[in-house]
Amino acid sequence: MSLVVHLPIELDETDVAILRALIEDGRKPFRQIAELASVSTPTVENRVRRMLDTGLIKKITPILDVDKIEQGIVANVTLKVDFSKLEEVIKTLNKIEEVRCIYVTAGDSNLIIKVFADDVKALQDFLTTSIAKLDGVTITSSNIITRIVKDEPGIILRPGLGVRLKCDFCGREIKGKPETLKVDDGERYFCCKTCRSSYMEKYHDKIKTLTRKD
Repeated sequence: MSLVVHLPIELDETDVAILRALIEDGRKPFRQIAELASVSTPTVENRVRRMLDTGLIKKITPILDVDKIEQGIVANVTLKVDFSKLEEVIKTLNKIEEVRCIYVTAGDSNLIIKVFADDVKALQDFLTTSIAKLDGVTITSSNIITRIVKDEPGIILRPGLGVRLKCDFCGREIKGKPETLKVDDGERYFCCKTCRSSYMEKYHDKIKTLTRKD
């Protein structure tokens, strides 16, 4: 017997249409996206705000074509990190400008990072001085990317795709329907009424000020 877990929010056809339009061109005006999705402009604004509030959309940013950059190389570097040091290493790597992406993976090599460097020598120096010296880290491989053929988001967008939420007060994953609170044209999500009440009590003055602005 399988256990079906219902996530707090599922994407519908409108959400998927909006996301696909933004992925194709993040500069598209909401009015144009509304025409493509066959909904009103306010609906697009509300849906985008909700997806930002839930953290599904982390940020809207330009995607650069590295093939257009005259100077510099990009490499995928595979690391083996002691499990006890993993979170500490991730925090350290996250602060290093040359490390552009960090992926935690299953298997003996449990971390993959994407690194930008000026040239091959700079890459080697960086790996030797900044990565290999990290406590508990072993470099297992490094591969310079010579051409990007396809680079799409890591998920396939389909209606019904579940979105996991974390409580905006205690940080735990929300199971089932969340408790919500509208704040400054956005929403906050909570795992229970107690967390919602505690959030309102903690941020009472700020919420009151934002409400007064409306």
